[in-house]
Amino acid sequence: MLRTDLNMLKWFGTLSLAALLSACGSNPVEPEATPSVDENGQRAVTPNPYLAQAGSVPAEAEQALQRARQFFESQQYTAAETELQQVVSQWPQLSGAWLNLSIVQMKLKQPEPAESSLKQAVAANENNVFAWNSLGVLLRDQGRFEEAQGAYEKALARWPDFSTAHRNLGILFDLYLHQPEQALHHYREAQALQTEEDRVLKGWIMDLERRM
Repeated sequence: MLRTDLNMLKWFGTLSLAALLSACGSNPVEPEATPSVDENGQRAVTPNPYLAQAGSVPAEAEQALQRARQFFESQQYTAAETELQQVVSQWPQLSGAWLNLSIVQMKLKQPEPAESSLKQAVAANENNVFAWNSLGVLLRDQGRFEEAQGAYEKALARWPDFSTAHRNLGILFDLYLHQPEQALHHYREAQALQTEEDRVLKGWIMDLERRM
């Protein structure tokens, strides 16, 4: 059965631009180490520590980011990269800007600069779980499986309820590291964090259970 990575942050996806770019790395929020349970005994998802640090973006930076967004949406990726390079040069603390720069660089087929940008993103804010997850995807695509595992695990160490990182780590264990028990664990975690049952994950779980 085909498994595919989910890099949750396609540019300006389900998260707003402001939420993506606001956290800047100071006073990191410590995530809970274990899942919590609500009054009905159901798993309660802990807050994303990166988004919990939302702060303000300078007006000039926000204008440049909006221009970069317009360039990106019209597939003018070189122009978008130029705008974002100016942003991170002047405001290197904006972790989300580094993340968006990496997305543009991947569109331009520049994996090495994209990797560098993702490392700058997590250096600016180690709680940027989206950047850790994206770094895991990039490293996996380069065949650097142990490093990819480390990146996914760093995302989950900061936010244990990050469903996408569980899913991607499960794929890594399943297809590339050939550790079915670990894969099954992370598929089950990813499924438990869905608001509705994911039929694809359900199929992967059933497939692994049969093979084991």
